[in-house]
Amino acid sequence: MKPWQLSIAVLRGRVSHVEIMALRCCGYSVRIVFRAGSVQVLDYAPGQPLWPGLALLKTRLRRCGVRQARLLQPESHDEIIGRPKLLEADPGLWLALR
Repeated sequence: MKPWQLSIAVLRGRVSHVEIMALRCCGYSVRIVFRAGSVQVLDYAPGQPLWPGLALLKTRLRRCGVRQARLLQPESHDEIIGRPKLLEADPGLWLALR
C-alpha cells in the first residue's frame, strides 16, 4: 500500500488501526488493519516495506491523517539477552501522532 492510498482509506473511515512493528536491527514495518479485517503493509519505497526511522514514519503517518498508532516490539529485551519470554503477549504502546 502506498501512502496516498492510506490517506484515502483514512478519509473514508476504512482503517481500524495502524500498527508499527519495531524490527531488531532492520527498521520499522507498518501494518494497516482495516475494519473489514484485511491487513496491508505500508511501503516506504517501491519494493521496500521497511522504514529506516521512527521520526520519518510518524511524520508520514500524520500527513496521511493517522492520529494514533500502536508500537509493537516482537522481541522483548529479556528475550534478546536470553531470559525466558513473557507468558502474556505485549499489548503495545499507543503513540499519539498529533
